[in-house]
Order: sequence, then structure tokens, then C-alpha cells
Amino acid sequence: MDLTPEQYWASHDHRRHTPGVPEIPEWVHYRQLPTARAAETGNRLRFCALMDKAWLVMLYRKGHVSDEEVRKLFPVLDQADEERGWGGEDWIRAKLGGDEDTAFAVNHGRTLQEPMARMMLRESLLYAFDELLHTLESTLDVADRHTDVLMAGHSHWAHAQPTTWGAYLLAVHDGLARGLEQLELAYRHTNMNSGGCGACSGARWEVDRELITDLLGFDATIEPAYDCEASQDEMLTIMFAASNIAVTLSRVCVDMNVWVTEEWDLFDVDMAWRGVSSFMPHKANAGNRFENIRENCNRVLGEMQTCLFSFKNEPLQDILPVYKADRYVRSGLAELEAGLGIFRHLLPSVRPRPDRMWELVREGYSGAVDLAIRIVKERDFGGRCAHRICCTMVRMARERGIEPWECTGALLDEAARISGDPEPHLSDEGVLHDMSLEHFQEGPCNLGDPKPDETRRLVAKRREALADARSRQQGRRDRISAAMTRLQVEIDAIMEETQ
Repeated sequence: MDLTPEQYWASHDHRRHTPGVPEIPEWVHYRQLPTARAAETGNRLRFCALMDKAWLVMLYRKGHVSDEEVRKLFPVLDQADEERGWGGEDWIRAKLGGDEDTAFAVNHGRTLQEPMARMMLRESLLYAFDELLHTLESTLDVADRHTDVLMAGHSHWAHAQPTTWGAYLLAVHDGLARGLEQLELAYRHTNMNSGGCGACSGARWEVDRELITDLLGFDATIEPAYDCEASQDEMLTIMFAASNIAVTLSRVCVDMNVWVTEEWDLFDVDMAWRGVSSFMPHKANAGNRFENIRENCNRVLGEMQTCLFSFKNEPLQDILPVYKADRYVRSGLAELEAGLGIFRHLLPSVRPRPDRMWELVREGYSGAVDLAIRIVKERDFGGRCAHRICCTMVRMARERGIEPWECTGALLDEAARISGDPEPHLSDEGVLHDMSLEHFQEGPCNLGDPKPDETRRLVAKRREALADARSRQQGRRDRISAAMTRLQVEIDAIMEETQ
């Protein structure tokens, strides 16, 4: 129920008074998503019934099951869409009133789990793809709006060179985009049909494994029968990709957690995204949601470790620790989806403070890089010599409380004498031009430099790549959808044939 502002403020729930506005609905959704998603993709019955249907179609076409068996089994398998459970022969037998021979027909020539786990992982991956693509788009949108917001770039937590908020976000985007490439490789390794392998040496019935591949929307068939059950290494590929994405996301959130503090004050965060305290009335934690995202990322890494150790020291064969590791993968992907979802909705609500950013840029002495270049170009000094003179000048300025924009040619010459180098004899105007950083955006623009036009060019280029990635994602979904249609057409035809 929606509340008026007055009703909201009059509430006795302490979480409402500091922010003064309701929580963002997207935050509430993604906070609850990992549990709901893992439960959804973990409903094995649904995926088991799909494989049972496809296998039954193939068995009927090969003449291995009777008309009576398919007439009994297909209606039972349709009920799986309305229930939750493990599925398989025992579930079917219960539905058939204990008819174990008919129930067993779906298992002619196949082991229990393949390829249901791959279909479950495939669905989890599709959800993760959707969220990652949205996140990439949101990152590009925010970068495009802030191509000229100058801020201090950092190296080892110290001022390095000036950059822009837009250029920083391009680096965020590209880190996540590399994760997308890895995740697509993981999908290719996952979306392969392992059905029809028996336990390790084939079905021992005459079967058509390629038909199963076609009816279930797989991209390819795993050819060596032993590899189908024994390897399962698609799970590791998924978790390595997910971990790379989570690490990039977590590192960005550490930066943001610092930059939104009152001490740095580089960004303002909407009150609806802030956290509160049950003890301190004044607290409106601007960085709380970045902490929550890092929690999601931590759990991704935790599930990766658990998955990895499920494989470690296990034999290359069908074995329970490996067979059951898909639960960790699905959980990890759900946590990644939640972390990405919070981030992409939160990012546009993080508003930069350009005046504060410029203030910190000016105070950082990072114009010394350009000053050293000027000495090399105008005085023909060696690069290391120029570096040494500027190092000395900045040290002296800090010791004497001289701001960067107060540095002079005389101070630079004094630094040269102290360092035992020739005096550059630059004008005050030249030193001021570089050290004040007011002209930082002037001069040459190389590939990838944080100049507004270059940032906009790179954003536009990445939008094209994102469109291609969206097309590939739609292709993945279309292939599965078309396969489900083909499967139902086959089932309807068989039911008509057996009337």
C-alpha cells in the first residue's frame, strides 16, 4: 500500500525517518532475488520432464517403446510444469499408480542426471546474461552523460593523473564486457547435449543423440560418451567467468564506497538508496548499497571456491561431489545477477559533484607530469632529469604549504639546484599552465585518452558491440524456444499417431 509522505514520516519504523522516502523497489527486488532465483532454476522436475519427453520421442521413433507407453507417459510428463520436485522414474511411477515398467521406459539407455543439470545451468546463465547486458548499457549511459566531469585518477590510492568520470566508467564497462566474453564461452561449454551416454560407454540401445540435441535446443553434442558424465567442467568455466565479473564489480564498489563518504564527498547518493542506523539517528549511509553489492560478489567467490573443491582430488568419472556441484553454480549466478542488478539501478542515482572533484584535482600536484614533459620539450632535458626536478619541486611545495597553482619558475629552478641539475628557467606562466591543470583537456588526444570527444567515440563504439551481444542473447533464447516448439510438435504428432 502506498503511503503519503506524512504517513511515511509518522511511521514508527525507524528505517523510514532518516531517508524520509521509501526504499527503491528495485533494491527490494534484488535483495530477495538470490533465494527466489536459485529455487526457480533448481526445480529439477521441470528440466527432467523436458529430457524425458525428448528421450521418449526418440525412443518411439526408434521403435523402442510402444504406443501404449507413450500414451500413458506424455500426459504425466505434462504435469511437471505445475509441480516442484526431483522428477524421474519414481515421480512418474507414483503418477501411474505404481506401474514401474511403464515408468522405467523413459530411462532406456540413459543415466539419471544427464543432461538436466546443463539445462538448469543454461537457464541460470540466460538470466545472468540479461542482467549483465542491462548493466553494460547503464554504465555506458552514465559515462556518456559525464564525459567532461574532471576527477583525480588514482594509483596506489594517490593522485596519479586527472581523468573524467566518463573515462573511469569506460574502464568499468570494459572489465564487465570481458567478463561477458568469458561467460559466453561458458555458455558454449554448457549448452551441449550429454544425453545418450549411458553411464560412460554409450546407451547400448540404438539411439539418435543428435535428435535430442535438436529437440532440447542444445548447440552441439558432446561426442565422447565418457566425457559426458565424467568431465562436468562447464561448471568451473561458468564460475571462473562469474568470479571475474564479480571481482571487477566489487573493486568498483570499493572505490565508490570511499568516494561517497563525507570526507571525500565526490558523489551524492539519493536518500532512497541510503542505509540507516538503529542507534545513531543522524546516519544516512551513502555507501550501504555498495557494501551490499560486495556481499553478493563475496558469495559468488565463495560458491566458486566450493565448486572448485568439489572437483579437486575427485576421479574423472561420474561421482557425487562433482555431480551435485551445479547447486553452487546456480547459487553463484543468482548472487551475481543480484549484485549486477543493484549496481545498474544504483549507478544513475549517484550524482557527481563536479566542483568538489575539480577542487581535489587542483590540490593534487598531478600537473607535474605535464610540467616534466614541458621541460623535456622546451629545454631539451633528459626525461629522468626533468622527472627529478619536478619531484623535488613538488616535495618542496608540500613542505612549505605552497599550492600547485602557486608554483613558480623560481621554485622550479630552486628545485633543480637542490637536485644538482641545470635550472630550466621556465616562465611562471608556463609552470602555472601545467600545475593549475586548467588546460588539462587541451593538447593532443591519443587513443583512449580521457577527452570528452574520445570518450563519446568509445561509448558509441561499445554501444554497437552491446547491440551485437544483445542479438547473440536473443539468438540463444530463440534457439531454445524453437526447440521447445519442435518438441511439442513431435509429441502432438506421436499422440495422434497412437490414437
